[in-house]
Amino acid sequence: MWNIWKEELYKIASRKIVWLGVFLLLAFLSFRLFAERDHYTTVIDGKVYHGQEAIQKDQALTKLYAGALTKEKILQIYNEYGFYYYDEKTDATVGNYCSRFITEQFTNYMQTNGDDPEALYFYPFPDDIVSSTGNHTAEYSDSLIFDYVYGWNDFAEIYIMALLVLFVILIIGLSPLFAEEYQLRTADILKTTRHGKQSGIWMKVLAASIFAAALTCIVSVFLWILYLTMYGTQGLDASAVLLNFANFYGYSPKTILGFCVFVALLGLTGALLLTGIISGISAFCRTPFLALILSLVVFFFPVLWLKVLAPLFGFGTAVTKNITHFMTSMPVYLPMTTGFAFPARQIIIHLCIALITGIIGILLGYHRFRNT
Repeated sequence: MWNIWKEELYKIASRKIVWLGVFLLLAFLSFRLFAERDHYTTVIDGKVYHGQEAIQKDQALTKLYAGALTKEKILQIYNEYGFYYYDEKTDATVGNYCSRFITEQFTNYMQTNGDDPEALYFYPFPDDIVSSTGNHTAEYSDSLIFDYVYGWNDFAEIYIMALLVLFVILIIGLSPLFAEEYQLRTADILKTTRHGKQSGIWMKVLAASIFAAALTCIVSVFLWILYLTMYGTQGLDASAVLLNFANFYGYSPKTILGFCVFVALLGLTGALLLTGIISGISAFCRTPFLALILSLVVFFFPVLWLKVLAPLFGFGTAVTKNITHFMTSMPVYLPMTTGFAFPARQIIIHLCIALITGIIGILLGYHRFRNT
């Protein structure tokens, strides 16, 4: 029985296209991050810094203002460093991370060209302890904890993008799971073995699930190490709402570390759900190519639904809403859950939908392959 598991795991892991895809993905992410670092600049006390030195200078400066963000602290940053803006004369930005943060979040910066500091002004502050920013009007349960989060903001966006690319790679690697047995005419041989029609099928699914989970963890750990090497741990205890992907209106862990771990768990869940869906599709297809095409169609269909189809069909608000919730429970959207402003209860429902869908996919694949 375990021989089937080892052989199937080896078969999946030996597909060179999968490792080529992972290598190219990690190489691109590494190149992009180091290119981003090389273009990073900051201006502190009239001196311009570049690259890793600029990051370290901004981190050191931000550490002086880290903690609960108060009106007095915002004004202190403004009095010492002014607003962040683009200087047409020097063709460069003027400011550092702290001045950029208060300018983008608490002024009319987004409504201007960003090149005239005289046109900028602060929005009214609601209270002494800042619980919301100029670009977010919802209340936040605690005071906003400020720190240097430039790198982790980038990490959150890139990590979600990396997961989506990884899912496509997994589809390429796992779609032949059962379909390849049909094409090679080994399905009947497999089912004549002692455990072939029962536990042998489960071993194939288990091997695919372990491979998907392991590959997701490998990519996650690589990205964590990459960003920790460049940005360190500073900012992980700051408020998650400082990130672009965190949302005031729905559930989100309070700290950036909690947010990143939460997204990583959603990604792992999405990988396992995807494995279940691919298992079912592969068992119904006679060739790996057909299984690949159908798996890609099913994977991207929720995007088509939200972007195109949902507004076209007159199913009524309740039905459309329920379908949309189902679509956002699928792998292509599951890692982006925090961006949809879902409350905690709805996220739990989505995870339950993902679990049920994955189990159904595996059971359909099991019965289809066993009885074909």
